[in-house]
Amino acid sequence: MNLYINQLQKKADFKEAIYSGAIFLDTQLATAKKLCDFARESITLAFDGETDHQSLHKMMPVEEFVSRVTRLKGQFTNSQRVKDLIQAFIREIGIDPRDYIFDVPRLRVVPNYNYLHAGVSYAYKPHRDTWYGGVDCQINTWMPVYTIAPDQTMMINPGYFEKPLLNTSKDWSLNDWVNNQRHKAKDNLTEETRVHPVPLADIDTSSEIRIAGNTGEMLIFSGSHLHGTVPNYTEQTRFSVDFRLMHLDDLQHKRGAPNVDSACPDVGAGFKDYFHAHDFSNFQGIYQ
Repeated sequence: MNLYINQLQKKADFKEAIYSGAIFLDTQLATAKKLCDFARESITLAFDGETDHQSLHKMMPVEEFVSRVTRLKGQFTNSQRVKDLIQAFIREIGIDPRDYIFDVPRLRVVPNYNYLHAGVSYAYKPHRDTWYGGVDCQINTWMPVYTIAPDQTMMINPGYFEKPLLNTSKDWSLNDWVNNQRHKAKDNLTEETRVHPVPLADIDTSSEIRIAGNTGEMLIFSGSHLHGTVPNYTEQTRFSVDFRLMHLDDLQHKRGAPNVDSACPDVGAGFKDYFHAHDFSNFQGIYQ
């Protein structure tokens, strides 16, 4: 696996590198920093002006925390501001917004595991996004809102990029998730009762990497990489922002990373949530 540092704007064939398993780490993107600034503003607003964001889980019962995080996530994801920043990001890295669609950014909130690890703060087990119905050309971004340590971050396991892993994706429906399960997050306070696609075999963690970044330092990688949430047993809540891009022509011609083990039966069922990057119109395409 190749790791490129601050080369996203310099490598014209970056998406082909990503489809081959390369990971990009960019620490200098102005729009990434602005997305994190907006995330902090949104958190402060959702928690009545409180600015000690990493200690919020210590200030209230878990029920109130979940209620406020639910509202925070919805307001952040659906704001026009994040759409504008995604378009600006695409322009900043030197690609044409007319060539891409995107999924609106998600604000992830991961407090101490024993306080909450389900629902709105579900600790994702190792997975590929293709198990969840993502397409082979999906490009993921991920960045922390505050500086994090290795035991707070997201892990990626490059050793499985071309290595199959037995999993439950064939029995999992993205359509059911979008229409029924996703909205039940706020009801999961002590355990995750919603069904997720998960591994069915032990995972060799010897090639696992954990990149501990600072504010707005962005990882860009294929959604086909095996990745997941590192359980956060620290006393600081982790906030992160992620979003996904897809190149329209690659989508149409089914170019992308190799599919070694994904069998979700309704790939693309979430496309109604995607937007064209140049004018924010809803994507109407169908993946077959």
